[in-house]
Amino acid sequence: MDWYIWVIMGIVGGGMLLHVYIYIVKDWLDYRRAKRDIFTFVKSYKHRCNGANRFIVTVESLQDSFRIYNTTVITNVWLELIAEHVIEQDPQDHVWCIR
Repeated sequence: MDWYIWVIMGIVGGGMLLHVYIYIVKDWLDYRRAKRDIFTFVKSYKHRCNGANRFIVTVESLQDSFRIYNTTVITNVWLELIAEHVIEQDPQDHVWCIR
């Protein structure tokens, strides 16, 4: 009778590990896809901007454009845009934008 308990515990534990693995891999894949999509989107607008105009890039504006990704993923990609100096702060009003 003891082995039944171990089998049941193994099945439940395996199911929990599979669920956690799928959740982590899904988040990682969403982040990769969002990073690729958002960087492409922002860089395409960067080519359109000259010294006289700007394109404001905030988490909210990216969330409006990419509704398929959750806010956490969008925020992480936005921070990556800042870290890689793709977007910068406007010296006049300190808004993050493409110039």
